[in-house]
Amino acid sequence: MVKEIKFPRRGKLVVGIMSSNINLIDDTEQKLVKKFGKTDFESSLIPFNHTDYYTEEMGEGLQKKFVSFSELIAVEDLPYIKIFTNDLEKRTMKDGKRQVNIDPGYLTHSQLVLGTTKAYAHRVYLKEGIYADLTYICKRKKLQPLDWTYPDFRDPNVILFFQKVRERYLKQIRVSR
Repeated sequence: MVKEIKFPRRGKLVVGIMSSNINLIDDTEQKLVKKFGKTDFESSLIPFNHTDYYTEEMGEGLQKKFVSFSELIAVEDLPYIKIFTNDLEKRTMKDGKRQVNIDPGYLTHSQLVLGTTKAYAHRVYLKEGIYADLTYICKRKKLQPLDWTYPDFRDPNVILFFQKVRERYLKQIRVSR
């Protein structure tokens, strides 16, 4: 007899929003709320000083904010969510440069997965040009970064934020059973 494998079909939508323009971060968040519903957790603004990768395109003084959304999503919708956020980024471009960077993903009881357009050895192709980037795994009830986890996601305060989001997610899935 083959045992049925249980896979988390719903996850908590989380989004990182980064820009040097704080008003643009707020405007982007409002557009996301209009599309995905209200948020239930928001981080404070966090200086993005882990790398200068975005400086040439987006300027100095970058700030990042993380938000999670109240409604759970189907995890298979991540490619379409990433396509939507890429379109939001394109709409704010000036002189061919992004003014905002938006990183959507989902959190489940066992992992945080981000959507990305960049292929790499550890990323799994989903569809529509979007890859899954496994960012955290849960081990002994704690989120753990992996070798390839981005530096800003290794910050203890960011991990704590996502740990709180995970706790909310666990309560939500218990209630919905």
